[in-house]
Amino acid sequence: MRRLAALLALGLLAAGSAACSGDDSGTSTTTLAPSTESTDAAGPPETPAGPVPSVPDLMLTAEALPGFAEATDVDDTITTFCAGEDATAGLQASEREVRGFQRSGGGASVIQVAFRFRDDGAARFVAQAEASLGRCSSVPDGTGLAFEYEPVTDGLDRALADATEVIASRYGVSVGSGNLSINLAVALRGDVGLLVAVLGLDLPRSDLDALAATAFDAVAARLP
Repeated sequence: MRRLAALLALGLLAAGSAACSGDDSGTSTTTLAPSTESTDAAGPPETPAGPVPSVPDLMLTAEALPGFAEATDVDDTITTFCAGEDATAGLQASEREVRGFQRSGGGASVIQVAFRFRDDGAARFVAQAEASLGRCSSVPDGTGLAFEYEPVTDGLDRALADATEVIASRYGVSVGSGNLSINLAVALRGDVGLLVAVLGLDLPRSDLDALAATAFDAVAARLP
């Protein structure tokens, strides 16, 4: 756990190798939303709730997270929930952004990843994340870290769910020690897939929930 504490203090969560690439060879057995064509030339797509902003405009800033500062080096493999279970497997993205933040004094971090996927990749991303989270509870990832997952506290992700089309979310506690916990949400809007993870070390669930609510609400506020 000494190594995990050090990673958390830096705002990182090493979780295996990311698989989002230019080879659209993966498949998904679940579709959560209609296919969306790539909009590289046409600009952000229209959705029932309005146009999707550019990926950089969707990203959190330190100003939106009181008490946090942006981390300079962030591991973007947070989409791998256990060994061989990457939610981006087989998908193509024309844009990708990742940002991480650490709390002043340590003990908590926030990681956000956003992708502009090609074709129906955003829907497949959320579907694959939901399926993977179901299979990965208590199963180690590539680093040997495992979380026991359960639903997030009721209402915690409501603002984000209201601002997006489909959402998958979980609360997790590290297996064995139990002192590392996480609230995460995976969502789509048009052709954009988002993941927001809030990690805490030795934090009561109520405190982690408060941090996650701030982060989830801040992301939702960036969606018109």
